[in-house]
Amino acid sequence: AAEAAGAVIAASFYKDKCVEHKGSVDLVTETDKQCEDLIMTKIKTAFPEHKFIGEEESSKEGTPDLTSEPTWMIDPLDGTTNFVHSFPFSCVSIGLVINKEPVVGVVLNPMLKETFTGVKGGGAFLN
Repeated sequence: AAEAAGAVIAASFYKDKCVEHKGSVDLVTETDKQCEDLIMTKIKTAFPEHKFIGEEESSKEGTPDLTSEPTWMIDPLDGTTNFVHSFPFSCVSIGLVINKEPVVGVVLNPMLKETFTGVKGGGAFLN
C-alpha cells in the first residue's frame, strides 16, 4: 500500500497541484485524498475487519476513538506543504495499532527512495 501511494506521489511531484485548506493552516491536495483512498482500499482488501484512522478522512468526519481492535493509522502524504512546493521531504506514513499499542510502521519517501520500517520487538530498518 505504501509503495503504491508512493508511486502516486512521485508521479504527481512535479505537476501542478490543486490545493485546498483544511482548517486555517493545513493544506490538502488531490494527491493526499487519492493516496488515502488507495491505501485504505488495499489494506481493507487484506484485512476487512480492521479499523482505520486516516488523516484526510478524520479531517472531514472527526477522529474515531482508538479501541483495542486492530487499527491502521494513515497519513497518506505526510509533508503536504513540502509536496506542494516540490521539496522532496514528503512521505507516506502507515502504522498498525493493536490493543492501543503500535506494532508495525512504515514511512516511505518516494522522492528520496527511502523506506523506514519497524516491527514491535523486531527492530527498525531503512530500505
